[in-house]
Amino acid sequence: MILGGVSLMFSGSSLYGDAGVGFGLGFMYLIMTVLYYFPVSYLYKFATNTRHALNSDSQTGLNHGLSNLASNFKFVGVMTVVVMSLYALIFVIGLFGFLIF
Repeated sequence: MILGGVSLMFSGSSLYGDAGVGFGLGFMYLIMTVLYYFPVSYLYKFATNTRHALNSDSQTGLNHGLSNLASNFKFVGVMTVVVMSLYALIFVIGLFGFLIF
């Protein structure tokens, strides 16, 4: 994903005819990559800690793995609320823009 974002940033002028469009899309792609890293990291830690805990009958390891799963759900929930709020804000701005013009 990082390579795709960087290549979009540098080859955007040849794809879209404007360097600003390609750079903007590549930058957004890099932001999405950073945001995508955290839930994947939490799920990986959950899987490895839970597998290790089940193989060794460790209750603390299982608790640690499940806490990573809870962190994943918290992160995804907060991101969902943020994105829905941005959608609502964009809708309200668009509605006012429509009424004014």
